[in-house]
Amino acid sequence: MNPKISLLLFWLILGFSPIIGGLSVNLIGPVLLVLLASIMGFIYFLKDSKTKPIWAMFDRKYILKYFLISNLGNALPFCAMLYALKWTTPANIAILNQVEMLYSLLFCAIFLKEKITLKQIVASFLIIAGATILMFEKGLTPHLKGDLIVVFCVWMFQASHILIKKLPRKIDDNLICAAKNFYSIPVLIILMFLFEPNPVLSYEPILFLVLVYMGVIRYGLSYNLWVYAIRNLPLAKTTAVALSFPALTLVLSVIFGYDKFSLYNISGLVLTMAGALWLNQLMNNK
Repeated sequence: MNPKISLLLFWLILGFSPIIGGLSVNLIGPVLLVLLASIMGFIYFLKDSKTKPIWAMFDRKYILKYFLISNLGNALPFCAMLYALKWTTPANIAILNQVEMLYSLLFCAIFLKEKITLKQIVASFLIIAGATILMFEKGLTPHLKGDLIVVFCVWMFQASHILIKKLPRKIDDNLICAAKNFYSIPVLIILMFLFEPNPVLSYEPILFLVLVYMGVIRYGLSYNLWVYAIRNLPLAKTTAVALSFPALTLVLSVIFGYDKFSLYNISGLVLTMAGALWLNQLMNNK
């Protein structure tokens, strides 16, 4: 497959993800959905004989990293964002995901001792300004609670990315993807007992669409597409394309009736995307 097509497909999947999450709110509990999707995603990667997940995933040297990658990059943040959809909208979740770039900058400064430049500070303020406009669109209402959940959980994705980069190159990409799903399962089962002992579960036909999308497409196919794209295209460009997915989500969110175009969400989108894309460029030009 052409890597540009792979990147485009990944972008489409990413753009639809918050919409599918919105569809799931009254159909299935957030933790149960992520649990079932993780199981399906794990099965998806079993089809590749190179992965050898049955034994390779239990290498004692990497078990802790696999566990952290799984739960920081999958179980905990996705449960949190699905939970946030009880109050906020799919478009807000997508746009506020741009705050992850701020965490990337902070982690580089703290752990890699990189100096933060004036341009990076200005780009960061654009993201903060856009996020603030979006979060306070409806004032101090429950809507803000959902937005704040997103803002305070997306750091986990960045921590997971850093851990993946620290894994040896000899480890197969599909093995990492399989482990990312597998090691989420025990924690999700514990979360089920703690927070969803009687989870919402509707047997409407649309639930099947939600499960297939989340388990096979989002937790399976999209991982393959992303890895293939970043290995065959410049990382800065692939990241820039990925960061633009909130624009698609906003349009879809309006079409599906979750949102209406407003000065707030358009301003928030423009500012956060401008800041995130600029910050991504600055960090990749070092």
